Amino acid sequence: MCEIMQNLQEEGRAEGRLEGRLEERTSLALDMLRDKKPIEEIIKYSRLTPERIKELAKQIR
Repeated sequence: MCEIMQNLQEEGRAEGRLEGRLEERTSLALDMLRDKKPIEEIIKYSRLTPERIKELAKQIR
């Protein structure tokens, strides 16, 4: 039973780290969009998909 709980905790931590990285990338992309950087540059540095960047661009207009 302890092993199962430990595995669940580890999965939760990994999921939290992944969500944190996604939030950082999204924040970076939003900042770059506000600075009117080229979409190719935003893709390169944020590593988000072009589709996600276009969605974000609609939010700030």
